[in-house]
Amino acid sequence: MGMTTCMKTVEVTRTKIAADGLGKPPGTVEIFLQILRKEGIRGVKKGVNAVALRQVTGWASRIGISRFAEETIRSMRGRGKDEKLGFGDKILASTIGGALSCWNQPFECDGRLPTCGPCAAAGTSCVMSDRLVVRPGDAQCECDDLRARLATAERRCSDLLQENQRLQVQIMEAFQSPGPVAHEPRTPMLSAVAKEAGHSTAGSGAQPQHIPLDGTTNLARQSCERILRPTFANRPGMQKVNRSTLSGAWELWGDDTSVEVPLSSAVEIGHETYVSLAETFFDRRWPYLPVLHRPTFWEQHLNPFLAHPEARSISRFFVKIVCAIAATERSCQLLSNDDMHRKLFKDAVKDLELITEAGDLEYIQCLLLLSMYGHNEPQSVNMWYTTGMALHLAIGMDLHRKESLMGQDVLQAEMMKRIFWCAYVMQCSMAINMGRPLMIEDSDITIALPLQRTDQQLSDQMAGIDELTIPSVTDMSTFNHIIALRQINAGVYKQFHPRGGVGANRSDLDQLRNQYNFELNQWLITAPRYVHSLSTFQSTEWFQIAFHHAMLSLYRPSRAIPIPLPDDLRICLESAIGLISSYSALYARNRIKYTFVAIHSLLMAAVTMLYSLRASASLRQELTKPVVQTNIQTFLTLFRGICNGREVGEKCSQIVERLGNSILTLYDDTGRADAEVDTEFQSWFGLQTHTPAQTDEAQSHTISPHFPDVRVDLPWADLFTEGINMASTDVWSIFS
Repeated sequence: MGMTTCMKTVEVTRTKIAADGLGKPPGTVEIFLQILRKEGIRGVKKGVNAVALRQVTGWASRIGISRFAEETIRSMRGRGKDEKLGFGDKILASTIGGALSCWNQPFECDGRLPTCGPCAAAGTSCVMSDRLVVRPGDAQCECDDLRARLATAERRCSDLLQENQRLQVQIMEAFQSPGPVAHEPRTPMLSAVAKEAGHSTAGSGAQPQHIPLDGTTNLARQSCERILRPTFANRPGMQKVNRSTLSGAWELWGDDTSVEVPLSSAVEIGHETYVSLAETFFDRRWPYLPVLHRPTFWEQHLNPFLAHPEARSISRFFVKIVCAIAATERSCQLLSNDDMHRKLFKDAVKDLELITEAGDLEYIQCLLLLSMYGHNEPQSVNMWYTTGMALHLAIGMDLHRKESLMGQDVLQAEMMKRIFWCAYVMQCSMAINMGRPLMIEDSDITIALPLQRTDQQLSDQMAGIDELTIPSVTDMSTFNHIIALRQINAGVYKQFHPRGGVGANRSDLDQLRNQYNFELNQWLITAPRYVHSLSTFQSTEWFQIAFHHAMLSLYRPSRAIPIPLPDDLRICLESAIGLISSYSALYARNRIKYTFVAIHSLLMAAVTMLYSLRASASLRQELTKPVVQTNIQTFLTLFRGICNGREVGEKCSQIVERLGNSILTLYDDTGRADAEVDTEFQSWFGLQTHTPAQTDEAQSHTISPHFPDVRVDLPWADLFTEGINMASTDVWSIFS
């Protein structure tokens, strides 16, 4: 027993030496001899006695616990103190005593961290991994952090509750009041909440969501989502309804999708480029739509943005959208890639809902700038919704009344007039090109046209200065002339292209047509001339294009006069050729850029020219086949050149080629008639033909003795007999 205890002491000593990392511990006999040399018999006895005492204590505690367990078992079994336990009960009591005895053994800690073998061999301290070591933290410090987070969460919850209550009140007032809904400024906090909730901008085909009465849906964001939808979107089931009341633009852009630019594509351009793009905007696009005051834009938006890129949201938007519009006018060599205008636009509308923080006039300016960009990218901005909202907001501010200018200084009054007339021009242009109603009658407008002054004169507050007599590229001469043209366009559109019934008779319509013809010629004669201008809208060719486009709208087949006279067809042919000549002159100087209005007007001119040749044999005799082929090729060159690879350019080219080939065949076979081509011609004018079978009885009762008229080709004879049936056939099905 003593020898065993002595060996136990030696083994404990060897284990401690190994744990200290002092190398390989000596053998058992060598350890015993070392203890004997250092401490003698007393050291051996000390270790032996310590081990022996520990073992005796352990056995004593085990026996005591076992005895206690046996008494507990006897009491549970209901047996007496002298009665022997069974074999199983004895094993259970012994097991309990041994287990509790082991659990009660003390553990010694020397306070040293263990060291691995490589660190011990290198003689360096061993650093334990944090994931293997549990270190007690500062409980008080953790509590402070939790308290701070709790306080932040409570404040956020309070802010959300206030926003929720405010939106509930706003929505209830909107549903109860008959007037327009006032746009509440969207706070950055609410924008962050919407993003965390997973709200994203709706896609081109998304449908408007229902606005619940609990106020959780933000009205400003819903409005912005509608702004960024395509202008020409094919709604579900549209092919099944009569589309004759829509313009041909839906056939060109209805299935077109805007080019998607990744949001991660950051716009990195220098200050000089921002300034250069802003100069381009005011030189080239501003004369057509002077929605901004140049010195004010520089002082309040561009300069603060360049000094502090994180300026207020309205300044960031103005600068980005102005540069995006200007980028569509610049060559791609300056801007490194063709998608620069799309990237700038994406960057501008990133926080579009924040522009509601601006005042009413600034908000209208934002909408008009979005519409200007939409002229180049119609599938990126809902032009009808945006221009309509701008005009309605302007009318809601009574900007169409001269009384709204009372008490305003020169600058404020002139900007109010400019903003209203910009909204009028944009909405009138969109209504005519989309085949939709005009939103305001000219008789309801009492506000005067803007004064023919420059922006610098307005900044100097020159109230007594006379208007400029010589047109300048920086004054309102171009814009005022465009307003006069839009008023004529609106009159022609209402009188000759109504979607409802036409009340006037043919003689009254002829008188109106002569009056509008005179006004258009006067407009062209009085068009301003400029010595040098960078803007296409101030060129002589552009005024010629606008004139010929208006003449085509006046004399082409319409709902009021579906069958034009031979003289009308001649005017249509001459205007179409004049329009193509002016476009060719601008294209030769690289002064014409892609806009959906330009492409649509160019296509309608081509269709009208081919229609005139199809309907009039005398016009075909005047123009030889090679001349017609040259005109068709010129149209195709313009379509493909201006569209610059866009799908809509190829689509227009295919339409003109198909219709042109049908006209060229008439030079070889004058008796050949193609009813499908005739129907397609009428469909582009928003008309539908119905050609029932002719019977002898019908011919004897309905046909004039002078029929057929030698002035009109036989393929159009059914139009004189049956007229135009506007609801019998879906002519748009020929494109499906």
